[in-house]
Amino acid sequence: MEKLNDSRLWAWGMLIQNIIFFLFFYLQRILVDQQPAMLVIGWQLLFTWVMWMATRLAIRFSRSLYPGLKRIRARLLCLGAALVLSAIVIGSWHVWVEIWIKFWQPEEITLFSYLYSIGMTLFFCQLIAGIYEALYYLEHWKKSVSEREALEKKNLQSQLESLKNQVSPHFLFNSLNSLSGLVEEDPKRAVRFIEELSTIYRYLLQSNEKQLTSLRKELEFIEAYFYLLQTRFEEGLSLETDTAPGLNDYLLPPLTLQILIENAVKHNMISEAMPLHIRIYTDEAGNLIVSNNLQKRKHSVPSNKMGLVNISAKYQLLNQPDIIINKTSTHFQVIVPLISHKQDELSYSRR
Repeated sequence: MEKLNDSRLWAWGMLIQNIIFFLFFYLQRILVDQQPAMLVIGWQLLFTWVMWMATRLAIRFSRSLYPGLKRIRARLLCLGAALVLSAIVIGSWHVWVEIWIKFWQPEEITLFSYLYSIGMTLFFCQLIAGIYEALYYLEHWKKSVSEREALEKKNLQSQLESLKNQVSPHFLFNSLNSLSGLVEEDPKRAVRFIEELSTIYRYLLQSNEKQLTSLRKELEFIEAYFYLLQTRFEEGLSLETDTAPGLNDYLLPPLTLQILIENAVKHNMISEAMPLHIRIYTDEAGNLIVSNNLQKRKHSVPSNKMGLVNISAKYQLLNQPDIIINKTSTHFQVIVPLISHKQDELSYSRR
């Protein structure tokens, strides 16, 4: 069961409750009924301690079954039932003990005495539980707000990072170098290269304003993007796509595939002797999978490791399942959930 970090609340709560009990319920037993003060105070402390322990146990039990804020109604119903049961047991025990220590004579006890004791116990147990639940809700609300702000910061950082990737001087420099060689060697391929480069930058500009794009458009973009890469690496780089046609209209964040392919190219050795094979395919669960054979560079490439973090942050902001990263000694794989239009509408309604 969930532990309660409530030592301060417990100490102050019991102090306040004992003061209330003493002034309104037990002081008269000392002044009017002439009961021994130490006995009255000791019994009062024990009674309040038992109430707090029972209430804390009920709270821990209900939270273990229904944690967080998503199932708060079910947790409160469970907590309420546990408190009623606790109040019946503790209230009855309260009457029996008071008979035993001769605060009451057996003939003075009526059904009303039991009901009064149970009702009083239930009232204070509910009051204690209400304070705990209010603080619990406030804590989780603050946590959710903090996480939301952190995700928004990640999103802003992701957008800035995407802009940096989109106008990457390194990528543009390599593309222009490849183009300059083609202009003299193969003018027809140079024309195709310019067309694909234009397609890439047109897509990059359009994707700035969108949270999601279709798999079909991403694959069309990757076809143009990969043409530029293959012009540079030639036989050292290959791409295989095998996606289900029925998933072409499913959605994903723009530039997801570009980031994953760029990571593969950036962190692996590429040559005709050691070709890098990248595969893009879908599974039966409707996920998009990007995998490549792993052949790390001998000298590590400087990286801020923001590529996969950016994709993950986008999925969290969209209230969608996170990406899954699998890495073995020979392969690197990223599983990207595809989003249906219904899922997109649902996640939008929650934001």
